[in-house]
Amino acid sequence: MTDASQTTPWWALRYEALAALDPALAGPTDDRADAEVAFVHALLELDAARILDVGAGVGAHAVRCAEAGHHVTALDLSPRLLRLGRERWEAMGGAPGGPTWMPGDMRWLPAGSAVDAVLLLDSFGYFDDEADHARVLAAVAQHLRPGGQLVMSVGNPYHWSGRARVVHSAPGALAEGLDVVRSFRFDALRGRLEERTLCFGGAGRTEAPASSVRLYTPIELEALLAAAGFTEIEIHGSEGFAVPDEPQPLHATDSVTLWVHARL
Repeated sequence: MTDASQTTPWWALRYEALAALDPALAGPTDDRADAEVAFVHALLELDAARILDVGAGVGAHAVRCAEAGHHVTALDLSPRLLRLGRERWEAMGGAPGGPTWMPGDMRWLPAGSAVDAVLLLDSFGYFDDEADHARVLAAVAQHLRPGGQLVMSVGNPYHWSGRARVVHSAPGALAEGLDVVRSFRFDALRGRLEERTLCFGGAGRTEAPASSVRLYTPIELEALLAAAGFTEIEIHGSEGFAVPDEPQPLHATDSVTLWVHARL
């Protein structure tokens, strides 16, 4: 009998496994999510917009956008992660007009009304087939109204190339009661950033399924976006790991994240 973990893609397993240890591990920290959504708002300059958050996971960004008065649909492959997001919204005392939680595959987005903006925050580049990434952007373009906007955050391959890194987070930094050790390695031949995550706590040692994310160069991203129909494309950088509060120039190696802002 074949182990399902050997045949199921990592992205269908990893985040549920992390969330089972602590939902906080399946998304950004609260402080980072606050900063990311603030920067998204600065880029979009929209009020009460219709926003589709693709690869929403446990809804860290979707919840904050809904709190700001936007009409948000949170889409993720995992109903379990979406349930955690819904429960978080309800525990916060969120109003009935909160995010709509929608299971779905980002390559084939469910039919629906056109939206003002789409978010792809740390959720692009997951697939092994390069054509799937083009399908994601084409599906996003089909769901945007004319003049609609896309905001993406993706890793900068120039930063990660040649930089293997191990990061230890003590209990409470990422998850209560867990030591978390994350190791990063860039596969230059495939252009993919690989991450292993080990957690140590009361249950002993647990390793989540490793991730392997395709990191595109700015020129490659521009070509993919243009092929999907986007005409105004800006790519900003970051100062190290920090989330910018206004658009920053891209530094080839110091910018850990590429922030992409595109319009149809």
